[in-house]
Amino acid sequence: MEIPASLGDDWRAAILVELDAAEYELPRLSPAAVELAALVVSGEYNAVAVGEILEGDAGLKRQVLDLANSALYAGSDPVESSSSAAHRIGMRGLWELAVIKVARSQIFGPVLESVLGRDRSWRSACIAGAISHRLSTAKLGSNRASMLAGLILSAGTPLGHQLIRRVEARQGDQLSSGMRRELVSRVGPALCLMLARNWSLSPAIEAAAESLVHGRNELPRSREVQVAVFSTYLGRLLAAEGFDNLAIPRSWPSALALEIDERELGDIVALASSAGSASFVF
Repeated sequence: MEIPASLGDDWRAAILVELDAAEYELPRLSPAAVELAALVVSGEYNAVAVGEILEGDAGLKRQVLDLANSALYAGSDPVESSSSAAHRIGMRGLWELAVIKVARSQIFGPVLESVLGRDRSWRSACIAGAISHRLSTAKLGSNRASMLAGLILSAGTPLGHQLIRRVEARQGDQLSSGMRRELVSRVGPALCLMLARNWSLSPAIEAAAESLVHGRNELPRSREVQVAVFSTYLGRLLAAEGFDNLAIPRSWPSALALEIDERELGDIVALASSAGSASFVF
């Protein structure tokens, strides 16, 4: 990563120190996420084990019930018990929700109010997650549906702001807002890729994160990666105030490859409206 030449040697040295230590500053997954990951690897739904995990994490238990009754599962009859909700979501969905809970509290949470325009960055991530779930279900099959593939690729910006905060604390001074944005745009994608590897996320998420690091406009070969990248970029657009030109995302190579027509994009936008609300399950 190139550090802007306009920064003095002291600042450049401080940034390099923080980049070297960045992996150790990343948040760790919660016990619930780790335990659910082990169940996902087993390939079986273990109702007893899931129940024990949810009983140990009241916040996750509540989110599981909310997600099962959300717009992501529109058309399904409402469920009232966490066990029924967990069964509807499935092991992969449960694990992803546990990971998202960590991302919300430890990646976005520390910088939401101060530097991320209140909840706009988190809103963009939630929209990307909902789009990813809808598109992966439609294009890849329900067994490969993923909220995480879109949402976690939005983590670079808050991780970048956290790193810059540590640099400023080291220096005992603050950068200009313009320089801070410039640095975040450079370090954020690399930190997101680091997070994907550190948390052992799916190869598709890692490949999508890597494509954001290189900033290439090339179409990813994997449809799973196409879904993740498209969802992330569309989430950013739909979170922007006043954006309504849907001809732009329809022309993206990923949209063409995924054969997203006008009707399908309209359905996605309607879902995104729900995902961007303050009451959405993430």
